Amino acid sequence: DCPNGTFCVRDASTRGDYTLTLRYGERNRLIRIIVAGEHCGFTEDMLKFESVVSLIDYYRRNSLLEYNRQLSTELLYPLRKPNFQQTSWVIDGLRSVEHLLCQLRGLHAAHLRVIRHDDKITAELDSLKEELKKKRLAHAAFTAAYALFLKQVELLESNKQLLFDESEIAQANKNKEAQQRRLESICYQQQQMVEQIETIEKRIRENETLHCGLTPKLWKFHKELDTCHFRLSQLNVSQAVIDKVLQEVSLLADLEQEPLTRILLHAFKIIRSLMDCNPDNSNGIFLIRPSQSQAGHYALTISNENHIFNCLIEYRDLKHPESSGYAFLNTKLFFTSLVDFVRYYSHCSMKEHNAQLDTKLRIPAFKGTL
Repeated sequence: DCPNGTFCVRDASTRGDYTLTLRYGERNRLIRIIVAGEHCGFTEDMLKFESVVSLIDYYRRNSLLEYNRQLSTELLYPLRKPNFQQTSWVIDGLRSVEHLLCQLRGLHAAHLRVIRHDDKITAELDSLKEELKKKRLAHAAFTAAYALFLKQVELLESNKQLLFDESEIAQANKNKEAQQRRLESICYQQQQMVEQIETIEKRIRENETLHCGLTPKLWKFHKELDTCHFRLSQLNVSQAVIDKVLQEVSLLADLEQEPLTRILLHAFKIIRSLMDCNPDNSNGIFLIRPSQSQAGHYALTISNENHIFNCLIEYRDLKHPESSGYAFLNTKLFFTSLVDFVRYYSHCSMKEHNAQLDTKLRIPAFKGTL
């Protein structure tokens, strides 16, 4: 619902760079701000600004047309942070710094994964568009070659009418057949090129759809992170503590393998697809995976009452003999292994941990489960 020219700036997945999100033409456009040395800009040949602030200030007074002819707008309306003063952040009836820091870690990790996924899609789009440009040039070259050889065939046919010598006529027919074979070869390659162009155009459309689908997620994470920051500041958590948490999560995200990133991004889809397969038996479908926001801990994703929830499973080592092992955050029921944890909660409800989780660990989310 934001008007054209609404914008915000966030960190990009490439460390040191930024991403400008611009609302224009009923779409959200993502523009990379490259930072190199003491200058920045939208492209490497436009690094004329001394800071991101000066870049934003410039384009608040000048149209983005000089960067992109399709963006006829200035940066008009900075996206304002919502007024959080009206409500209080309450988790299970308590204001908890520890809960909020866990929330911050999870949100930041999820945000970084979506950014990484979006950057990969954008890079693939750029590559596909460059490939499409080359294929179209090749198709144009084949079209020109076809026209040239067709004229030669017509010329040979015309000249043959003027010949009377048998050997000359035979040679003319031989030349014509050779030119016709070349025509057929060019026509075949031309058709192949058309099919390749159509395939690339299809992949571009698919990637653009994926890219547009990720944009609302990025806005949602941006808003939720702002909310979390604000609540932590309300509870007197210093910016230094928040920055340290974010840096730790960013480091873990950088070390995260791409296949694991895909699993984490699609954990929700995996469980949702299993729920859809058996809607009358969808409670308690779960997936446990290593937490990427807190090393050594685990994350539980589970379904109940047509909703999907995420819970942190913490691990305490033997330095805490009174409570060592695996347990839900802020509970005192610890287990020596994850197997014991799963075995217990496969028989007992988790409602003591969360009133919304009156279910057991019933169905592991593996392929072929249902």
